[in-house]
Amino acid sequence: MVLREWDEGKVRNTHQELTGRVTQVDGALTLSDHSTHVAGTMIATGTSAGAQGMANLATLRAFDWNSDFAEMASEAAAGALLSNHSYGYLTGWSYGTVYSNYWAWFGDPSISQTEDYAFGFYSAEAQTVDQIVVNAPYYLICKAAGNDRTEGPSSQPVTHYVYNGTSWVTSNTVRNLDGNANGYDCISGFGLSKNVLTVGAIPDLVNGYSSLPMSPSIISVDAVPQMTDGSSRIS
Repeated sequence: MVLREWDEGKVRNTHQELTGRVTQVDGALTLSDHSTHVAGTMIATGTSAGAQGMANLATLRAFDWNSDFAEMASEAAAGALLSNHSYGYLTGWSYGTVYSNYWAWFGDPSISQTEDYAFGFYSAEAQTVDQIVVNAPYYLICKAAGNDRTEGPSSQPVTHYVYNGTSWVTSNTVRNLDGNANGYDCISGFGLSKNVLTVGAIPDLVNGYSSLPMSPSIISVDAVPQMTDGSSRIS
């Protein structure tokens, strides 16, 4: 089985769990702990028993995330069956990304002052990925749901930065935490494509899973497992 990974940078292919089984196809030079971690989740040999990957006899063709769509289309045409994508554009709230020790909000105030429209929005990016799969129907793209559930400042109003179309400026506007008040509607980018497998995580269910209520119209917030705010690494 030959898997594909697109991620931040170069996979450390000399790692004891990966040696001899990773090809960095695009020549990326900057090592990435995130790319290496994800590669391990996918194919780690199990030299250390607790580190065995999901497909520990597979090999991996690795790429950084630059030119990902063109490379995905090329790999799909060459027979790729499965790839992993544990990355995405910043959406909603993010801490320390624009200025250290400050929150920044990545929504578009001209569309909404309170919610980043990109959550739940079927974008050109999502459509492009759907078309890749339409052209290669045996190719499964696995996409991380992201880390955006209920992300944001613990109390508001708070001084933060927002992009006004020309520059980052300070604001004290009260905005929604990522996702709506119940923590849903927190996926963006090509995690919303119709032909990919988007994977999230939920907290441990101490007593196990039983069932959903029969009527969707009466599902309560506490009745169903909700995605955590740390779902970016697929496992």
